[in-house]
This record gives sequence, C-alpha cells and structure tokens, in this order.
Amino acid sequence: MTKMKKKEQEQQQQQQQTNRTLSDATFRCKEYVTKQKRAVQLCVVTLLVALASFAVGLRAYFVTDNVKVGAFWPSIVVAVGSLVSLLGVCKSQKGRIWMAGGMLILGLGAVMAVMGTVVDGVVAGLVAKTDFSMCSHVNGPTGYVTCGEAGYWTFGKCDMLVHHRTCYCCHLYAQHHCDLPGYSPAFQPHRYDNVDSCHQVEVEFQALLWASVVLNILALAVAVTTIILISAFKSSSIHPMITAPPGVNPATPVVIYNGSGQQHVLTYAHCPPYPGLPTQPPAYTNGEGQDRPGNEKPPPYSL
Repeated sequence: MTKMKKKEQEQQQQQQQTNRTLSDATFRCKEYVTKQKRAVQLCVVTLLVALASFAVGLRAYFVTDNVKVGAFWPSIVVAVGSLVSLLGVCKSQKGRIWMAGGMLILGLGAVMAVMGTVVDGVVAGLVAKTDFSMCSHVNGPTGYVTCGEAGYWTFGKCDMLVHHRTCYCCHLYAQHHCDLPGYSPAFQPHRYDNVDSCHQVEVEFQALLWASVVLNILALAVAVTTIILISAFKSSSIHPMITAPPGVNPATPVVIYNGSGQQHVLTYAHCPPYPGLPTQPPAYTNGEGQDRPGNEKPPPYSL
C-alpha cells in the first residue's frame, strides 16, 4: 500500500509539473506569436511612412532647378531596412541574419533621417523668412536684370543673372553686395529657377519642405521603434523552433501529452518547444492505464 501511495504521489507530482510546463509553453507560444505579429505590423507601418516621405521629398527636390533640397534619400534606406526586417521576421528562426541586417540598415536610415530633417528644416526656415512681396518673376529668356532702382543699397546698381521662369529677390541679392554666385544653405536663397511664380515658392515649396521635416521625424521614430521591437523578437526566437519533417505542412498539429495522458495540440508553424513536454503518451506498468484516452501512439514527429 505504501508503495502504491508513493507511486500515485509521484504520478500526481509529475502531472502537476507537466501541466505547469505545458501552461508555461502555451504562454511562451502566445507571447512569441504576438511579438511576431507586432514586428510585422510595425515593419509595414515603417515602409508606408518611408514611401510617403520619399514622395514628398522627391517632389520638393524638383520644384526648383537651383535650390535642391527635399530629403527623399533617407526614406530609401528606411524602406530597404523595413523590407529586409520584414523578410527576416516572416522567416522567423531562419531569418535571424535578415533581422540583424535589417536593424543595421534601419539604424543607418534613422541617422540619415536626422540629417535630412536638419537640412530641410533650415531651408524651410529661410524660405519662411523671405518677403516674397519684394520679389519678382520673369518668364523671358536667360539674361540679366538690373537691381538697385528701389534703393536696396547705397553703393549703386548691379546686374543679376536670371533664367527662364525665375523668381528673383533683388533685396536679398543686395544684402551680400551682389556677390552670391549661386545657392548656399548658409544664406536665404535670392533666386528660384524654373518656377511658375513666386507664389509657388512661397506656398507649395515651403509646405513641401515642412511636410518633409515632419515625415522624416516620423520615419526616425518608427525606425527606432521597429529596431527595438525586432530586437526583442529576435532574442525570443533564440529557442529552437519546432521543425516540420520534410514534406509536412508547417501548420500540421503536434500532439503534446501531459502526465495524465491528455492530448494538447501545438503547431510547427509558430510555437517553440519547451523542455519537459513529452511527445509520447505516458507508459504505465503492468498494463495500467492502457484504456485511458489519448494513449494512442502519435505520428513520428520530431522536435
């Protein structure tokens, strides 16, 4: 009797331990799948933000022929990083190298987004300071216009080279004694080539630059968040995944038995195995428990 009670106690302890292990494994499985879904969603959001930033920055870049600003280039790197990271997350355990590469590219894109934000923000501020009511627009062929009639400075007149469809500002040109050969981000632009009007520069060009600043800041934020989330997912995928046998669909259920012979089902597709979960029904001595449900021999799946 003592041996039987001891044996029953051991079986109960084993069942409790197995149930705790199974509960822990189920929790880890759900946590793993949740992290994967969040990583995928954030990679998609990062890609969409990068595409929007690319479109706005590229449009700002081509508004004028001489003031070439509009930070579309960081979004290219961010988009590539999000795609590589997304591929790695979808490949899960086999995509760890892809995830690492994607995080590296996203980090580079985040640094470039900071640079683009600064450049576009500075130029947008300079354009915002310009009084376009004192500027003029010319539609004629390339030639020279004379600045100085309106008393912009006292030492005399000078000529400014303008091209077809140019918005030019004599008062800004005069501030530097007619010694601004071209565009420099250190000074307010005094000429905008190949534009329809000065109003286009004042409204459209300035709006595009501020929009580019906002989108680059947003791209920086989502890129950093994506790096953090993918890093957390990557560390959780250190545990070996359940490997499906050749020719078996990854969604094939894997039968897990607890200490009482009850069946629990996980799948190859998502859940990492946990040590201590038997994949064979418990053996009973002297024929005990042979009629218990779930005691059938499962298919020869391997962990």
